[in-house]
Amino acid sequence: MLKDRVKWNERYQIEKHPQAPSGIVKKYAKLSGGKKALDIAAGNGRNSLFLADLGFVVDAIDISDTGLSLFSGKHPNIHPICADLDYFDIPARHYDLIVNIKFLNRRLFPCIKAGLTPGGVLIFQTFLNMSDPDQNSSDHADYYLRSNELLHSFRSLNILLYHEAEVKTDDETTGLASLVAVKDR
Repeated sequence: MLKDRVKWNERYQIEKHPQAPSGIVKKYAKLSGGKKALDIAAGNGRNSLFLADLGFVVDAIDISDTGLSLFSGKHPNIHPICADLDYFDIPARHYDLIVNIKFLNRRLFPCIKAGLTPGGVLIFQTFLNMSDPDQNSSDHADYYLRSNELLHSFRSLNILLYHEAEVKTDDETTGLASLVAVKDR
């Protein structure tokens, strides 16, 4: 845990991170009829701040106290939680909206499903392994989804959107898997 916290604290001190909310969060957050949200791996708070401005009360969890300090106190509806997601348990039937952007911890999949209230919305977007499936990708196994893994992991929810694509930025091409789903009432 300490090693991960140190790594992410250094990254938030040195690297630039996006300030605008994720496009998928902007587009689909309003599907939630409730007002209690969880932002998993909240980072610098870009999605938490957006959700709080929409009227959500947001639990923003991240391992980096430096990342959390970038937005802590900027909105009264945000509750920063500094915790290691390898050990954090999401309370059952507690959140109307759960957002997970560019973070992967498969241990959380059942906790995320259980953490949604009936009718709760999940917005999940993270990195996808776009390499040759025969290629040894054990280096990336913990950080990258396999093709359709996200879809199959949340198939017990009502899937509104599922998409896998290569995304090109100025300096790289990466794969992203995107999912929006609703828990049955």
